[in-house]
Amino acid sequence: MNYILDFRASTTGGAVVPGIVMPGPGLGTELQLRVEPRITFLLHGYNVNRENGRASLLRLAARLSASQNEAVVAVLWPGDHWTRAVSYSFEGRDADDSAQALAEYVKTYITRSTDISFVSHSLGARVVMETIKRLGAYRIRQVVLMAPAIDDSSLANPKVYQVAAGGADRVAVLASRKDNTLRYAYPAGDALQAFIFFWKDVVDLALGYHGPRRSKTFEIPVKVYAVQIPDERSSDHGHYIPGNPLEDVAGDPAIANRLSAARFADEVLRGEAAPKYI
Repeated sequence: MNYILDFRASTTGGAVVPGIVMPGPGLGTELQLRVEPRITFLLHGYNVNRENGRASLLRLAARLSASQNEAVVAVLWPGDHWTRAVSYSFEGRDADDSAQALAEYVKTYITRSTDISFVSHSLGARVVMETIKRLGAYRIRQVVLMAPAIDDSSLANPKVYQVAAGGADRVAVLASRKDNTLRYAYPAGDALQAFIFFWKDVVDLALGYHGPRRSKTFEIPVKVYAVQIPDERSSDHGHYIPGNPLEDVAGDPAIANRLSAARFADEVLRGEAAPKYI
């Protein structure tokens, strides 16, 4: 059963509000969601409005055979703004607020006996990892971070996500050195964000660019599984979440790359020992 869990006050931008399970054809209700034994939350990334987030996440859900007999929840959060990319340096706060709201929703309506998994793209990884930090005793099964727009050392850093990563059954990272957004825009946006909010932070490369690295004397948790996409696949930042088939252009590498990313996520959710990007 698919569900839509909306934390948005507006179609574009706007504040984070308490989550509401949205009605619609073929979608489950909040009462049904409360009794689901296994739930996979899907989260889009930065600069995605309500309509595009809903459509793309439902397309991804359709490609996850591992979750066809489980609850799949598309989480809509306000990681965008009418100014589009200009707003990036402020969206970290919205990601954190969305994580707080998602964690509160889970604690209020989902029992601790429920097995929970996550699949995210881009800045959605920050929402996921911040949510897991707040869930404490909940069983976190599989976590898939595709092109995660968080620091490459964050999974090893005990002040950031080391504990959250170590508490999951597995955290699977899919990264690409051909991701120009994470290669160029992420470090610049990270530095500006630190300047604006007076954070004492080292500007790192993105986890979704070249995978995880250790943090000073702290090693990457053994439960972290990382796959680097071969450079010859030319997988850019938009090559993870399924696009609109009506807009596909024959020969576009994005089409094959999105299929490969979905297959990778599906293998992770199925508990495959060594998921592959093929």
